[in-house]
Amino acid sequence: MAAKERGPLPKFGEVHVRRTLELLQRYRRIGRKRLAEKLGIGEGSVRTILKKLKREGLIRGSHGGHTLTRAGERRLGKPPELLPIDAGPLTVGRCNVATVVRGAAGRVRNGIEQRDEAIKVGADGATVLVFRRGRLQFPDGFADIEKKLSESLIRAFALRDGDVVIIGTAGKLRKAEEGARAAARSLMEGPESTRKVPHS
Repeated sequence: MAAKERGPLPKFGEVHVRRTLELLQRYRRIGRKRLAEKLGIGEGSVRTILKKLKREGLIRGSHGGHTLTRAGERRLGKPPELLPIDAGPLTVGRCNVATVVRGAAGRVRNGIEQRDEAIKVGADGATVLVFRRGRLQFPDGFADIEKKLSESLIRAFALRDGDVVIIGTAGKLRKAEEGARAAARSLMEGPESTRKVPHS
């Protein structure tokens, strides 16, 4: 008997699942078509994500769109802190988005792991900076960051000793955001967790 043929694997990752929850938190109610546009993936993949989240009791659906349940709000926690920035020559991409992971400096080796996680989700890379003794610097401590950018990030995120700033970089803003999120996830205990600076 011939084996049953399977359809193509869905083209999404954990970052898209997390981003779906974040979009539901941000917009309160959102439909599948708009989710697909915001996520940059097909409606079939979005349908699969929504089924998974419904099974887990994290969202509910209605004719007006999808919303988070209380369990979904708890799972998501606070929205991530994301800030589009001009990183100058510090990064390789045209668009750059910074995020912060509080108190994670001790979990950073050299930043290569975070860069690789960003690349896996389609970003061009990620730059990792640690805040120690009032200075924002690369993990190896051998170089400081350009003063204007450093001061801007310190103020924007109200950095404290041991915080880590990750800058996702890509040709498009959405991919830079996804890169920052994915890189931050690698420093967290779960798939993803940070807070959000509102931006348009």
